[in-house]
Amino acid sequence: MNGSLEIRDVKPKDEEVVRHLLDELEERVADPSIFHSIFKEYLQREEAVFLVAEVDRKVIGFITCLGQRLLHHEGWVYEIEELIVTEAQQGKKIGQALIDTLRARIEPRGIKSIEVCSNKRRKNAHAFYQAMGFANSHEKFTIYF
Repeated sequence: MNGSLEIRDVKPKDEEVVRHLLDELEERVADPSIFHSIFKEYLQREEAVFLVAEVDRKVIGFITCLGQRLLHHEGWVYEIEELIVTEAQQGKKIGQALIDTLRARIEPRGIKSIEVCSNKRRKNAHAFYQAMGFANSHEKFTIYF
């Protein structure tokens, strides 16, 4: 990383670069109209935290995190929905900076926990999350439609 890192709230102008980063993460091409609709929704959700990481004014990563009050936790739980740092910038503590900024934003809200799900094939991501202090405490089961 040559320039200085800035973590900031996502802006509407970031939509295309965020979509391309998500395509990199998911190894597919998102439908731009569906993506646009959900992107706008994230920007309007009060309980959402949506941040980008920039180096030299170029977005090189982002994180989305949504909060909800859960009965079984008796309070607010936030879940990281997406986190990506472009492959060329990985290993430079950018993901850690995104998580640190996220934590600083939501901890004052009196949250109970931060959760994250990660595809079983993403072994490097699992190691990253464990290094960030996440415990592998649950199994997730899914029905796809």
